[in-house]
Amino acid sequence: MTGRRLFYYCFLFTFLNFARVFAQTITTSVDTDQVELGDPVNLNVTITGKGASLPDPALPDLSDFEVYSSGRNSSFSMINGAFLSSLELNYTLIPKKAGKLVIGPLTIKVKGAAVSSNPIEITVKQPGAIDKSPPSGQRRAAGTSQKQQNDFFIEQAVDKRNPYVGEQVTLSFKFYQAVNLWGQPTLEWPKYSGVTIEDLPPNSRSRKHVDGKLYQVTEIKRALFPLSSGDVFIESPKLTISADDPGGLMDPFSLFDRNSARRGKPIVLTTDPIKLQVRPLPDRGIPESFAGGVGKYNVIAIVDKDSVGVDEPITLKVVLSGTGDLKSLPQIKMPEFSDFRVYESGKNESISQQGGKIAGSRTFELALIPKTSGAFAIPALEYSFFNADRGRYETVRTRPIEILATGEGLTDVGGAPKNIIETSRHSFGYIITDFPAPRSSIDLFGSAWFWLLQGVPVIGVLGAVVFRSHYRKLLGDRSYARRVTASKRSRAIFKSALAKKGGGDIGGFCGDLNDAVVGYVADRLDLPKSALTLDDLRGIEIIGADIKEELIGFLEGCQRARFAPGLIDKPGADSLLERASRLISLLEKEL
Repeated sequence: MTGRRLFYYCFLFTFLNFARVFAQTITTSVDTDQVELGDPVNLNVTITGKGASLPDPALPDLSDFEVYSSGRNSSFSMINGAFLSSLELNYTLIPKKAGKLVIGPLTIKVKGAAVSSNPIEITVKQPGAIDKSPPSGQRRAAGTSQKQQNDFFIEQAVDKRNPYVGEQVTLSFKFYQAVNLWGQPTLEWPKYSGVTIEDLPPNSRSRKHVDGKLYQVTEIKRALFPLSSGDVFIESPKLTISADDPGGLMDPFSLFDRNSARRGKPIVLTTDPIKLQVRPLPDRGIPESFAGGVGKYNVIAIVDKDSVGVDEPITLKVVLSGTGDLKSLPQIKMPEFSDFRVYESGKNESISQQGGKIAGSRTFELALIPKTSGAFAIPALEYSFFNADRGRYETVRTRPIEILATGEGLTDVGGAPKNIIETSRHSFGYIITDFPAPRSSIDLFGSAWFWLLQGVPVIGVLGAVVFRSHYRKLLGDRSYARRVTASKRSRAIFKSALAKKGGGDIGGFCGDLNDAVVGYVADRLDLPKSALTLDDLRGIEIIGADIKEELIGFLEGCQRARFAPGLIDKPGADSLLERASRLISLLEKEL
């Protein structure tokens, strides 16, 4: 028995560890697996799993590619008390050589264990030949001959040299090429200081005549965001190439190496640095709600419903969108929600580009639960930012949202659940406090009643522990509270339905019966009642097929009678009430 128990615990420990490791997954995909040399490949990496945050993956050896980050999108949500997160990363890869190239597995670490994606094979083909033109004069690069200096050069430029702090500066890097290359160029970016950087893929290719000579131009764009005012220098990148040099001296041993006969010496291309004179933000007219955002933004606030019962959640979604350095934006300052209990239920960040500018959105979700019944307002939210295009501060606002909370909530004065307050009056009513005087002729130690009474304090203490645990769980675990009070809620709705039936409101009677049964299922499973449809109920596997069929038939009948009350008479209404009570009893056993 000991060996079997040891085996069981070992198996359980191994299973739980594997479940914890594989709670997070990583997948990769590309938009194409066949490209020409120099064309981009878009790599998508998706990481999902439990927890409020996910680790960034460790990239494999990508030395066969130029790698550019092209955005990330992260989100998380809370379902039944558990955090579920998703992280999406996008990269642009440009092959450096032709042939079969492999994007190796990307890896994340989860509790010390590695979780990896599958490798991806890319087929890279040679591009077509580039037309050549007669040589003409052009600038010289380090390590070039008089002829080579006319064939290659690079440029970098910015769209503005006097930006504000936090304003996007678009850097354009161009490589001009008039003859073929023996290999893919190697680009080394400088170490930027005083700015944050975002890539603006994809790279573009074009043809342009310069001084009468035709060049193929490859352009790479990057977004720079200055961090502070003053002078900021953008140093030159370094581009190393190996040119085709048909006019060079031939090595006699190159007869045995056909590829080396025309290979020129490596050339390092550089250009002039760029000086930015970054302006500080104006110190006049700063709104109170300004927290440092620069760009152009809009904010909206929406709720999933504006009428709920007390203790039922409302999902408030606040979306901040626009153009600017969204990654560096501070979180929106939320107002005081004094009439609600507030829980953060999710957030999402999406970064992209729009017309050459970094754009995107940040979404915040809150669960608001009314504390009492009544009419309340979610205050207007405001967000202030500096619009660099207009040179002024601007503020955007949402509209107040009216919320109507009806019914009787789970909590009363002091936040204590009503059923607990009522129960606490009778929790220890069974403890015996009035004992008869023992007679001298009775042997107490030999009496069963004596030992039974000795256990009463122990039972009382255990009862108090259970009661306290139940009490705390009701206050802190919303799912448990809904499950425990589901029957009480359904009985209250039945009582309201009977009153409507007595008043001749058959449609309202049927609507209450529908709400009572659907609400019971929603409370027992901790699901939002307003979003529970017939299709959702059909998909609940825990409910048996026979009971599910009866449940769907009952609800469909209620809905027909609700909107066409003339179809049902008094005996039919009594039958519906009986069916509703029977369904609640059956569902109580199932759920």
